[in-house]
Amino acid sequence: MSILSILMKSDKDEPSSAPRSDCGLCVPEQETVIWRGAFWRLIDASTATSPGFLRLIVNRHVTELSWLAKPEREQLFSLLQVIDESIRQELKPTKINIASLGNQMPHMHWHIIPRWHDDPYFPQSIWSAAQRDTVSAEQDARHQAAQRLFAKLPKLCAKAVY
Repeated sequence: MSILSILMKSDKDEPSSAPRSDCGLCVPEQETVIWRGAFWRLIDASTATSPGFLRLIVNRHVTELSWLAKPEREQLFSLLQVIDESIRQELKPTKINIASLGNQMPHMHWHIIPRWHDDPYFPQSIWSAAQRDTVSAEQDARHQAAQRLFAKLPKLCAKAVY
């Protein structure tokens, strides 16, 4: 059993969770951190066509949900809930997509993506081919609302986990 397992009161013997130099989420080249806690950090992953897109990343190198210690799992779901509720209130999207894939970047992270009926990819995923060429006339307002959301999230995330 690893020292981390003992400290985090986990009965799992996780693989090494030391940062890996070959992992883009352990050693990011560039990211805009909105909030950082002991176990998780929240970054702005917005694009021109996806305002409010967030990524929630575990701070240590873990590739699978089952390898998270109990406190990390508890914080994960508390954070996902408060982020989801905050996006709904501030951005009023048609839907929120929450996904954890890890196929291309094997490091536990969650994509939290507000979606609108008129976004270029809806109803498909944002990684699919665009369904329409136009960007909504409301796009600027959505980006501004996303910035207001990002300003509120540090306090909301901290309150959710501490």
